[in-house]
Amino acid sequence: MQVDYAKVKKVYFMGIAGTGMAAVAGMCQQAGFDVCGSDGAIYPPMSTMLERLGIKVFTPYDPTNLENAKPDLIIVANALSRGHKELEAGLASGIPYTSFPALLGEHFLKSRVPVVITGTHGKTTTSTMMSYCLSKLGEEPGYFIGGAPHDLPSGFELGKGPFFVLEGDEYDTAFFDKASKFHHYRPQFLMINAIEFDHADIFANLDAVNSEFKRLIRNVAKPEQIIVNGNDEVVRAVCEEVGVWNKVTKTAPYKAIDGATVTVTRAEAESGTSQKWVVELQTKSFGKLAVKTHLAGSYNAANIAQVVATFDVMKQAGAIKNLNSEKLVEALQSFRGVKRRLELLASVGGVDIYEDFAHHPTAVEHVIGAMRKTCPGRRLIVAFEPKNATGRRNVFENEYVRVFGLADHVFIGECPLDLRIPEDRRMDTFKLAKSVGQKAHAFKTNDDLLKNLAEEAKSGDVVIFMSSGSFSGCQHRLKDALAAR
Repeated sequence: MQVDYAKVKKVYFMGIAGTGMAAVAGMCQQAGFDVCGSDGAIYPPMSTMLERLGIKVFTPYDPTNLENAKPDLIIVANALSRGHKELEAGLASGIPYTSFPALLGEHFLKSRVPVVITGTHGKTTTSTMMSYCLSKLGEEPGYFIGGAPHDLPSGFELGKGPFFVLEGDEYDTAFFDKASKFHHYRPQFLMINAIEFDHADIFANLDAVNSEFKRLIRNVAKPEQIIVNGNDEVVRAVCEEVGVWNKVTKTAPYKAIDGATVTVTRAEAESGTSQKWVVELQTKSFGKLAVKTHLAGSYNAANIAQVVATFDVMKQAGAIKNLNSEKLVEALQSFRGVKRRLELLASVGGVDIYEDFAHHPTAVEHVIGAMRKTCPGRRLIVAFEPKNATGRRNVFENEYVRVFGLADHVFIGECPLDLRIPEDRRMDTFKLAKSVGQKAHAFKTNDDLLKNLAEEAKSGDVVIFMSSGSFSGCQHRLKDALAAR
C-alpha cells in the first residue's frame, strides 16, 4: 500500500513489543510522529524502553484499541497473520497500513547512505560495531539494530550524518509481503557475513535463502561496495551466480585468498587474561592493524574484518573524509559489543555465568570454540533452549549432536510445542540428548533444568546459556541459586 507520509501524524504499531517494531517506534517518535501501539503482552526490556520513551501501549490485542488510538497509519508486525482479531479490525477500518521495513525504506532512507549488514550470523554485533565506529569518528550516523548495545544509548537513532546503518534480516516482511526485510533498505554499502540455511518456517531449503541474497546483490548499484566474507563458500557461490565475485570487496578472516582487501593474520586470546583477544589484520589502505578487543572468538575477528573492509571501501569511494586508522583502531578496541552476545552475567563461587544468543548449530560451535580458547582447562557447561521456529524443528538435529559433543556437559531445556509443525519434524530434546551421549540431559521444564544445573555446577566451571528467547530467566536465577548454595 502506498503511503503519503506527509499526511501522517499518528502512527500505530500493531505488535509493538517486538525488538524491531519497538526500535522503529522510537525512531518515529524521534522524527516527530505521535506514536502508540499494541501487543498481547509486554515484558522487559521492551516494556522498559517504551515506558522510558513515553509511548503508550495497549494490551491485550483488541479491536477497540484502534478506536481509542485513531491512527493515521498502522505498522503491522510480521508475527501477525490473517484471522488475528485486531489485525482484521485494522484492515476493515480502511486505515493505511504497511510494515516497518517499508516504513524505513520509504520514509527514513531516501536521503541517506544505507549501510546494510546481512548474513546468517553476526548481523547484530557487526551492525552495532559499524554504528559505534562511525559515531566515534564523528559521523553521527543513524542506525537500526536488532539488539541492545553496550556502548550506544539504544538500538536505534535517526542521526544527523549521511550514513544509516541497518541490520538486514532475511526473514519475511509481513503477511502481505513475503520478501525478505532487507530488500526495503536500499543498500549503497552491503555486508554479507555468511549464508547458511536458517528460518526453516519460511524457507524450504538453502536455495530459497540464496535466492533472496541474489536479488539483494543485483540491486546494489556498485558491486565493489558489497563487502563479503571471502572464506564463506556459499557467499562465493551466490556472488559467482550473480556474476560479481571478481568485483566485490572480499575479506579473508580464516585463510588467505587472492585479492582480499582485509586478511586476518592472527586471532587468539590474549595471554594471561580471559577478557581480551588480539586480532591482527593486513589491509590494503591502512597497512597492518592490531586490535585488542573485548570480543572473543575467530568469528568476531571476522566481524571486525568486515567493518574494517567497509571503511576501506568508503574511503576509496570518497564517502568518508579524513579517515584516521588510529582512531578506527581506538574505536574497535573500546567497543564492548551487544548484550546477550557471550556476555558475562556473573561470577559466583568460582562459576562464571555467560549468556549468548546462539541458536543455530554454527553459532553454538563458534561460541564453544571461542570459550575453549578463552578459558583453557576449565569445564564448559552449555545450557540450550530450542526456542525459535527452526530450533523447534529437528532439521538441525545431527548438527546439534556434533556441536554439543564439543562441550563437557549439556543441559537442554524445554522445547515449546508448535502444532503447526508436523509431528515427524518436531524437535525431540530427549532423543537429542540421548544421541549426544552421557554428557547431555534434557528436561521437560526450564525450572527442572535450573535445579539440576545448580546442583551440578562447581568452582572453576564456565556455564553458557544459549537461547534466542528468555530461557525463563534461568541465566539470571542461577546466580541466586549458586549464592544460596
